[in-house]
Amino acid sequence: MYNREFFSFVNEHFNSNPSELLLKYAGKEKNFDLNFATTQIINRRKTKNKLPTFLSESKFLFPDAISSEQATDERVARFHASLIGSGKNIIDLTAGLGIDAMCMARSGNEVTAIELDSTKADTLRHNATCLNIPNLKVINDSCEHYINEHDLTGIDLFFIDPSRRDELKQRTYAFSDCSPDVTSFYESIVDHGSTLMIKASPLLDITAVIKQFKYIQRIYAVSVKGECKELLIVIRKANDDQNNSQSDKSNGHIVLSAIDLDDDGIISSFSITYGSKNRAEAIADLNDITDGSYLYEPNASVMKLNAGRDICNQFPGMKKISENTELFVSPILHTDFPGRIIEIKRKLSSHDLKRLKGKGYSVAVRNYPLKAEELKKKIKVGESREMFIYGFRIGNDSKPILVEGKKV
Repeated sequence: MYNREFFSFVNEHFNSNPSELLLKYAGKEKNFDLNFATTQIINRRKTKNKLPTFLSESKFLFPDAISSEQATDERVARFHASLIGSGKNIIDLTAGLGIDAMCMARSGNEVTAIELDSTKADTLRHNATCLNIPNLKVINDSCEHYINEHDLTGIDLFFIDPSRRDELKQRTYAFSDCSPDVTSFYESIVDHGSTLMIKASPLLDITAVIKQFKYIQRIYAVSVKGECKELLIVIRKANDDQNNSQSDKSNGHIVLSAIDLDDDGIISSFSITYGSKNRAEAIADLNDITDGSYLYEPNASVMKLNAGRDICNQFPGMKKISENTELFVSPILHTDFPGRIIEIKRKLSSHDLKRLKGKGYSVAVRNYPLKAEELKKKIKVGESREMFIYGFRIGNDSKPILVEGKKV
């Protein structure tokens, strides 16, 4: 299956239509599985931006059609590895395609990858060999069985990414609906003094997550170029918890961090303490929307933290547009703000809108009577990446307004 002809076919037909390839070569004798070869082509095309470093190895394989969707983006996997450092003993309990496990091993850790599916386990062994990662050991087993049958003493960190699909291949999000249900055994891991990292759906509510787990130290909302990809939950007993059998929740000082990544690493990082008692968030009014002031839209990870109060506290002069709108305004330019910054040129009247017809603008709305596409169609503007029209409701009376601005 993995002969030279197989890999040559996959690489030579990267830009070919897989359906047409199956028809063209149907009935013709090949020394490899044609369906499996077209699966490689499809997956490689789907992940060319997601896994470019791994795909630079021409013999890199995908075990099945769905593995490309479930695989961790390598930018996210490198971030995971950067949090761990080097010189650790690590067990990845749900290896899958193994992108996280391989990145952790490449960072100088001894990694054991547990994978229930034998085909995926074999494929990961193949890929680790091709990529020259000798410090990655693959075991074909269920993570529950492995945990029950092995001494976990001396393992620095466990990593788990529960499958978010049910038996009918439908997407799931709650931990109890994922496989495995990590809530049923996580305490047996952290009781040994190990750190546990859980990769979870970005759709989960952070407050609900905190109620489900003891000993959470940190939760990361991780985005790639503005798109939130995951919540990463870091669980570890503090020393006093390990020595106190009466300890209960131990979730007193959880740090929530919003991370945005690009190809080179971290674009922005913003952290708050869960449940911190800052002063109330300041609410803007029409007088705060002045020519030359700045409109701030948090990135997706910051939005996930529901951090309006902290934003107003951490950035001088910052006010929230309204209680229910995640936009902010300030007369001060904060270039380190984690998100989009727009310099407001002017508030727009109905008379102004007529003069904008045909000009180039990106149109965005937040808690506005019209959707962005409806507003764009109404005012009849073209496209732009630099110039913006923002529609939102402002202040306690929720008055809808439009402003024209330029991206900073």
